[in-house]
Amino acid sequence: MVRDGGGLVDYCRINGITIQAWSPFQDGFSHGVFLGNPEYAELNAVIDRLAASYAVTPIAIATAWITRHPAGMQVVLGTTTPQRVQDAAAGADIELTRPEWYELFRAAGHLLP
Repeated sequence: MVRDGGGLVDYCRINGITIQAWSPFQDGFSHGVFLGNPEYAELNAVIDRLAASYAVTPIAIATAWITRHPAGMQVVLGTTTPQRVQDAAAGADIELTRPEWYELFRAAGHLLP
C-alpha cells in the first residue's frame, strides 16, 4: 500500500500534483508483491474478503484503494500480462466505501491521526 516518503503525499495534495503509483503492489524494491504474501496476512484477509464481496480479484481491490486515495493517484501497473491488466482495471469500477477504505488503510499497518 502507499508509503508516504516524508510528507510527499501531503505536499502533492496541497499543490495539486498527481502522484503516479508505479508498481504499487510491490513490497519494497525486491520482496515481491504484498498480495497473497503471508507477511501481510491481516491486509490480505481484508483484501480477500472485499474481493469476494465485490466478485473481483484482489488486485482489483488494491487498485480501487489506490484510485480512491484522497490524493487522486494514478496506477501504473508495470505489467503487460493481459489478464493482470484486466483484473486491475476492474478496480476502476469499484468505489470502496469510506469504512472499507480505512479498514484497508489500518490493515496495512497505518494509524489514523
